Amino acid sequence: MGSAFLLAAVMLPAQEVALTFDDLPYTGALPRNTTHIDIIKNIAKTLQDAKVPRVYGFINGSKGDVESLKAWTAAGFPLANHGYSHLNLAETSLSRYTRDITANEPVLRSLMPDESQWHWFRYPYLEEGETLRKKNAVTAFLSENHYRVAEVTLDFEDFLWNAPYARCVARNNTKGIEWLKASYLSTAADRIELGQKMSQALYGRDIKYIMLLHVGGFEPIMVPELLKLLEQKHFKLITLEDAASDAAYKDDPEWPTRQGGDFLTLMTHHRKLQIPAHARYPKAQLSEVCTTRSGEIPPDPDAKPSPRGKHRRRHRLAQTP
Repeated sequence: MGSAFLLAAVMLPAQEVALTFDDLPYTGALPRNTTHIDIIKNIAKTLQDAKVPRVYGFINGSKGDVESLKAWTAAGFPLANHGYSHLNLAETSLSRYTRDITANEPVLRSLMPDESQWHWFRYPYLEEGETLRKKNAVTAFLSENHYRVAEVTLDFEDFLWNAPYARCVARNNTKGIEWLKASYLSTAADRIELGQKMSQALYGRDIKYIMLLHVGGFEPIMVPELLKLLEQKHFKLITLEDAASDAAYKDDPEWPTRQGGDFLTLMTHHRKLQIPAHARYPKAQLSEVCTTRSGEIPPDPDAKPSPRGKHRRRHRLAQTP
């Protein structure tokens, strides 16, 4: 896999993307006969085998399970700060939010002695504040404490597939699992295309992208397939540090919202551009698949493209066991 990525980069113009994983040590429902550390080790081995460079895992220390976090660092991958309790800034006071960032540091310090490596912060829910005043206050706090923000420019809400996959495994529903695989990849492809369209509209080029993924029960199955998809689309895999060096990330959307959103979406709103039409997430089907023994895949009432392209990221800790 690694040599295939290298060959693609030589033969064809390559877009560049850094992979990052949120919500370590786990998120979402566990499939039958699977543990959190199994998931971590499986994903890490896939990344190692593909020679994916330096993949950051963003942790929530309140979940505990330090052994799973150790398995991530043992594979040679770094950890960073995603807030101790995965708080939503739009629903949290400034003082509580900044305390929650600091509360995550002891476990990071114990696992990553080099502080320069773990001083990255990813906003939970990609929510940077519902007012410009609050947003700027957190930005100042992060700067004063030597954090860099890990933006997101490619996101397809992969966590949505975890609970349905656990249900399908419990019911031995192979038809449902095959539909989950296909819908995961088609959604990923659609959102990658959406990100590229917004990048071209904003900057006239493909920026160095940063992709958001999650450590959940379906990822061990789908990360190898996602890597193949990125290869087919001529993406070269790079580090977060390399991606964040792109001049685009010096921009500030200055677009406070209660909905959250990735960097390109917020910049598109900030510059009053139109978000390209794209397929909706198959949320209705995901909530129903493998809920009965029939194995039938429910029709998707949201199959039509969305002209507005409203982005929401509202997964919560309550979804995790």
